[in-house]
Amino acid sequence: MLRNFLRIVEQLFRLAEISDDRQKLNWLISYVEADIADQWSSFPEFETGPWNQFLDCLKIEYPELTSEEQGTMGQLCRLCREYSDISLLDEERLMKFKRRFMYIAQKCLKPPAITGNRELVELFVRSLDNLFQDALNARLSIQGTLKIDALGRSHMEDPYDLEHVIQKAVDLVSGKTIAWALKHTSNIPRRSCLEIIR
Repeated sequence: MLRNFLRIVEQLFRLAEISDDRQKLNWLISYVEADIADQWSSFPEFETGPWNQFLDCLKIEYPELTSEEQGTMGQLCRLCREYSDISLLDEERLMKFKRRFMYIAQKCLKPPAITGNRELVELFVRSLDNLFQDALNARLSIQGTLKIDALGRSHMEDPYDLEHVIQKAVDLVSGKTIAWALKHTSNIPRRSCLEIIR
């Protein structure tokens, strides 16, 4: 929320052609509640400027600004808890989860990456219910494209790219493949997809 507020304020400064740091700081605190304005104006960076130093100060005071920019494993874990047990019949919920998951995951993978493909695949798959995991495992074992390293080897502990796994999950919940998924998962032994993916 604060990140969005600062983005809007900076856009307003560009539109109003305000470039002076002191003017920016004074306008900024005029847009917030009085107690927040008092707090921000008490920071040494507010008195001395420049604008970018004040923004750096806010990132220290509000760590969520940095975590929103960079993405964290905590954000991904909270998202996965919110979207746990997604079923094969819930395309809308899967698509919402996919969009939010990929947005955070891509930030987490930017250098310096704080996680890897395998961990992200495991987090994503754990958010699916057992039937969905079984169907996804069957789909990957039949139609999956294994990751191959520079020496032409696949690594069974991390066999599939996250985007490939997610695309197969999306294929399964689409209207074209739901009948296939239900038909072909009825006889699958109750094993976790994660056991196979590992």
